Amino acid sequence: MTARRTAGRGDLTRVEILALLGTAGALDRRQIAARLKLGDATVHEHTRRLLASGYLRTLAPQAGVVGRPRIPLQVVPEAAATIGVRVATDHLVTVVAGLDGRTLTSDVLPFDCHADPTSQILRVIGQWLADPAVGPRLKAAGVAVPASVDAGYIRFCPRFGWSNLPLGERLRAELPIPVLVDNDLMASTTAELLYRTGRDHDDFLVLGIGDGVGIGAVLRRRVHRDPSGLSGEFGHTPVAATGPRCACGARGCLETFTSDDGILRAARREGLAEASTTIEELRARWVSGERSLAGVLAEVGTVLGRAVAGVVNLLGTPTIAVIGENHVLWPGLEPGFTAVMRTSQVTAAYRVQVIVRPWSDAQHALGAAGLALAAPDTLLAG
Repeated sequence: MTARRTAGRGDLTRVEILALLGTAGALDRRQIAARLKLGDATVHEHTRRLLASGYLRTLAPQAGVVGRPRIPLQVVPEAAATIGVRVATDHLVTVVAGLDGRTLTSDVLPFDCHADPTSQILRVIGQWLADPAVGPRLKAAGVAVPASVDAGYIRFCPRFGWSNLPLGERLRAELPIPVLVDNDLMASTTAELLYRTGRDHDDFLVLGIGDGVGIGAVLRRRVHRDPSGLSGEFGHTPVAATGPRCACGARGCLETFTSDDGILRAARREGLAEASTTIEELRARWVSGERSLAGVLAEVGTVLGRAVAGVVNLLGTPTIAVIGENHVLWPGLEPGFTAVMRTSQVTAAYRVQVIVRPWSDAQHALGAAGLALAAPDTLLAG
């Protein structure tokens, strides 16, 4: 029996099939089952429903195949669409994606995290629903937030000052389409499984580095989630007895040393940044070739590597996909990070492969759009 692949409260199996056909092209059912490590009966049932919905089409049987003809299936990307919303401190990024995971259109709008978030998000999604070119095809919405989320309920978001916020419930009450609210890193981890790293790897970590630090884990092609919605809060791993106070209220959290603020703080200590220097300026200096920051970044990479090595050695994941705004700093972080990972030849960390992904603000939104396909009632037919 094949284990059900869950995303929040939805089922990822049909979404995986759509994503595979969207990235690999037309495949028959046996090929789909082999690529996704699913049972033949599972693939047959899910593709039957997707065909009935008009989300897949059949192509001519393959010529020259011995035995029962194999019929390739092809995704119909324009048959439906989902909207993904990435919530940041001062803006919302929206992405409308087709069934193949490709972006159809996107936008960036202002957002005030201190005002009512529900009305602001409803306004944005409502505008897309009212768009005659997009609205009729929208089947679901996904919202990615930098918070601990349990079935759409935001437990706490220290960055925004939110706690005990039933965001998913409020959005679903006002919208005519299913809505799935999730942690932004979990959304991007799902996107990595569906469209990128998951095409070649069944087990991997997704390391997000930027204004926060987080880890998502894919184990046997399932995005790991704990029942409370607290998994992924890697940035709050305690790595020091003292240190700057974290937004969560504790001291010594990994995030305070390795996030945007942590990197800026380290640069200021070395006289390489002023109080007014922004992380964007620091990134620009590094990209332009300023190597005076190399020592600071290597030290930050060492702290990050120590924490990540523990996760890799525990889970045995052979691959890490690095995402986030600070991916441009990876050449500076990598020496310290790799030195720690290569300390012992008997560990999984010694052999880990790191893949650095190009990043834009829209990636979390695209992940939310893909995740929305797994929301209950999104792809029902037959």
